[in-house]
Amino acid sequence: MGKTVDEMGDQTADKTKPASASAASALNALDGRQQSQTTPDMAQLGKGLALPGLIIGLLTGIAIYGIVEYWIDENDGARLGFTALLAVATASAAYLLLAETRRFVSPLIGALFIAGLLAGPDYFMTVVDGNAQADYTPFPAIFWFGVARGLVAYLLVTLFKAMLEEGAPPPYSGVFFHGVTMPLISAGANVFAILALILLFAWARLLKEMDVTFFNELFQEPWFILPFLGAIGGLSIAMMRGQQAVLGALRYVILLFCRIAMPITAALTITLFMVLAAKGPAAVYETPAPSTIMICLAFAGMLIFNGVYQNGEAKAPALWLRLSTIVALIGFPVYALLAFHAFSLRVEEYGLTPPRVIGLAITFLAAAYSAVCIAGLVSELNWRARRWMAPVGPLNTLMAVLWVVVLTGLATPFANPWALSADSQYARIANQKTSAKEFDYGYLRFKLGPYGENALTRLEGLNNHPEATEIRAGIARARQAPSYWAYKYPDQYSPIVETPVDEGDTTEAQTPAAEAGPLDLELNPEGAPEDDPQ
Repeated sequence: MGKTVDEMGDQTADKTKPASASAASALNALDGRQQSQTTPDMAQLGKGLALPGLIIGLLTGIAIYGIVEYWIDENDGARLGFTALLAVATASAAYLLLAETRRFVSPLIGALFIAGLLAGPDYFMTVVDGNAQADYTPFPAIFWFGVARGLVAYLLVTLFKAMLEEGAPPPYSGVFFHGVTMPLISAGANVFAILALILLFAWARLLKEMDVTFFNELFQEPWFILPFLGAIGGLSIAMMRGQQAVLGALRYVILLFCRIAMPITAALTITLFMVLAAKGPAAVYETPAPSTIMICLAFAGMLIFNGVYQNGEAKAPALWLRLSTIVALIGFPVYALLAFHAFSLRVEEYGLTPPRVIGLAITFLAAAYSAVCIAGLVSELNWRARRWMAPVGPLNTLMAVLWVVVLTGLATPFANPWALSADSQYARIANQKTSAKEFDYGYLRFKLGPYGENALTRLEGLNNHPEATEIRAGIARARQAPSYWAYKYPDQYSPIVETPVDEGDTTEAQTPAAEAGPLDLELNPEGAPEDDPQ
C-alpha cells in the first residue's frame, strides 16, 4: 500500500509492454514486412515532402492550363497536345510517389521514363478522337484510358519504388509492400483533394450569399482552378505519404480481410466444382458473358491469395487458412480454362473484334498466372518448408512485368486490336468460313478505321473466290451507306430528297437522311396495310 501512483503506473506500463510488442509484431507480420525490417528510416518515409509536393503540383497545374489553353484549344483537340497533357500529369504524380527527402534525381529519371513509356500508347489511342471517331469502335481506347493505363502506371511506379529502395531486380517483399501502399496513398490523396475542392466552393458560395461574387467567378476561371487543383493534388499526395501509421492500419485491415475472404473463396470454388461435375461446362456457358464472369472470379481469387501470401517471407499460416488457399489455387486454372474456351468458341464462329482481342489478352494473363498457382501448389509437396510457397514471390514480380508488356502492347501497333480484327474478319471470307451474303461488311467500313477499309480492298481482289460477285456487292453497299445504322437497316433509311424552296417559304427544312435514325421513323405511314380486324 506504500507504492506511489507513479510507481504503480510504471509497473502497469511494464506489464503492458510485452503485449504491445506482441501486437506490433503481429501487425508488422500481417502488414507484409517482418519486424526486423522496420527501421527508423521507414518511419520517415514521405516526411518533409509537403512543400515540394505543393510546388510541383502548382507547376503541373500551370503547365496543364498552358497546354489546354494554347495548344489543345487552338488546334481543335490536337492528339499531340492531349498526349503531352497526360505525360505532364503522369510524370508529376509518379515523381511525387517516388521521391524522398534525400533522394530527388533518381526518382525524376523513373518518373520521366514512366511518362515517356505511356506517351506512345496515349498518342496511338487518341486516334478515335475528333473526325475519325465514327470510323473506329472506341472500345480499345476506353479500355486503355479507363482501365489499362492506370494499372500499368501503378505497376511501373511500384516496381521503380522497390528498385530505388532495394536495387534491381527488386525483391518481392518490396514490390508487395509498395503494391499495397500505392493505392492507399492515391485513394487518400483523392479524398483530401475532393474535400479541399468542396471547402473552396462552399466558401465561395457563402460569400456569394453575402453579395461578394468575385471569388465565385474566380474559382470558375481555368487559369485559377487548374493550378489550384494541381497544388492541392501534389500537397495531398505528400500529406498522405507522411501518414505512415494510417497507411499501416489500412494495410492491416486489407490483409486481414483477405484472410477472412479466403475460406469463402474456397467454398465458392468447391460449389462451382460440384455444379461442373453435375451439369458440365454448359452450365457456365449458358450464363450471360461466361468468359467475363470466369475472368472476374479468377482475378478476385488472385488478389485474395496475394493478400494471404503477403511478402512470401513468412512460414505457412494456420491449417484452416492453408487448406483454403490450396482449394482456391486449384480453382484458378479451371476459371482460366473455362474463360479461354468460351472466348475461343466466339472467335471460331464470329472472328476477332477489338473487345475479343482484349478479352483474349486478359485470358492469356489469367492462364499465365495459373502457372504461378501451380508452382505454389507443387511447392506444397514440401509441407514443412521454411518458407511457404517460395516460388510464388519471384513469379509474382515477373507477372507484374508481363502485365505491363501485354497491356501496353494492346495500345500500340504491335498488337493493334483494330488491325488484328480486320485481318481476322478478312480471313473468314477468304477461307470461306462464312457466307458472303451474311458477312457484315459495314463493320469493316465503319468500326475498324483504315484497317477495315484496307480489308475491304483486299476482299475486292478475291477474283477466284466462288462468291466474288456477292462480296463485291456487299462491299459496294457498305461504301455507299453514309453510316453503320443505314447499312444495317437499309429498309428504314431514306436518301435526301432535294426539293426547290421559294425565297419566301418559311417551312422548316427536312431532316437530312444521313442523320435519320429509329426515332425519325413515321409510326403510321400513309398507305400502310390496315390492322387485321380479327
